[in-house]
Amino acid sequence: MHAYLDHPNQRAQDFIVRVGWKALALCDADGAPFRLISRLETFAPGTSVQESAVQVETGTAQQPRPLALRLIAVPLPPEKAADARLRLKRAANKHQDRFDPRSLTAAGFMVLATTLPQDVPAAEIVAVYRLRWQIELAFKRLKSLLHIDRLPTRTKGGSLSWLYAHLIVLLVSEDICRDVLDSSP
Repeated sequence: MHAYLDHPNQRAQDFIVRVGWKALALCDADGAPFRLISRLETFAPGTSVQESAVQVETGTAQQPRPLALRLIAVPLPPEKAADARLRLKRAANKHQDRFDPRSLTAAGFMVLATTLPQDVPAAEIVAVYRLRWQIELAFKRLKSLLHIDRLPTRTKGGSLSWLYAHLIVLLVSEDICRDVLDSSP
């Protein structure tokens, strides 16, 4: 993100990215520091999405430029939040590290940063992010099961033949698996 935004003559592209609670130095619209953890702690129970208008500085130290962002926080289901908190505690214990207690608060949320305009509803942005994540998981599965990340040929024709054959095997096997799972014992 940073290198791309440093080129002033390029047209900026919108993005959606998941961010950690201390990944960006955020400011509010007035330029005052934005305290994400404080905002998450005031999340009203029963609220599905909370949005904040923030800014982050891009560019160089000599020529900083503010970039307006929408910060979207979505609470995780209680069991997923508890799992995330347990992983944090175990990782800190394993490395004999002390972790920031604010991390426990942040572990209960998925926080997205986006440059999409206000006319795109936050719920749609969250849905697009979740869909993109499912696509990434599908590619990860393809890479681990079919090893499509290791093409054995160096020619375009050979690579396409190998890739098509593996994708056909994947589609047929998923179809067979679905039939087996749908059938009664």
